[in-house]
Amino acid sequence: MSLFKRKKQQLNLEGMDLSQLLFAADTQTDPRLVHQALLAAERLAPDSLEVQRRLLLHGRLHERDPKKMDMSVIKCYLLHAFEHPEDHTPAQQKDMARALFDDTRLARCLALADDSPAFLRDYLLDLAREYMRIFIVPDNRHAPRVFGISLKANLQRHLAAPAADIIMNALSSPYLGAEEGILLAKAFYRAFYDHAQGDVKALDSLLGAEIRAQLR
Repeated sequence: MSLFKRKKQQLNLEGMDLSQLLFAADTQTDPRLVHQALLAAERLAPDSLEVQRRLLLHGRLHERDPKKMDMSVIKCYLLHAFEHPEDHTPAQQKDMARALFDDTRLARCLALADDSPAFLRDYLLDLAREYMRIFIVPDNRHAPRVFGISLKANLQRHLAAPAADIIMNALSSPYLGAEEGILLAKAFYRAFYDHAQGDVKALDSLLGAEIRAQLR
């Protein structure tokens, strides 16, 4: 047992204005320090949409336990219920699906936004892009490797499979309204499109013409 306990890090935020607090949040690597800076920014400017948006996307990341692997603290992990519903109970699937849309901070952002439908679309797109980056692209199960090297020629085809699962499960989810399901499916399609630089032939093939038409 260590004789010394590591003290919790604290930022000296006293006297900082809003731009300085946001800069502090941008330049920290510890999610707890990021959260401290964002909460200080919220106290200074409670009606700032930018501050509320950052807190919304930050989610529960500051609750991360270095000694325990818990992906659920990552906001975009909510989409895992759509990629791998078999890994979650029906109650968990419902909670994760509803957390995407029923978040109290999301409601706050929508109330502050001049164009709330556009904000909601951008929020879902941000989560979809993060999920692609963190959970789909690095997952070796999605792309065969030869001598540790991904077969890039077929990479988009392999990544299309989990993307199609998320899109189809979003559209058929009993826990989302029809409009919510379409919004989420469109966001993930766009995230895949951006990652694949427009190469969506494999994804479109998996989705089929009927589902693809719903995403236009």
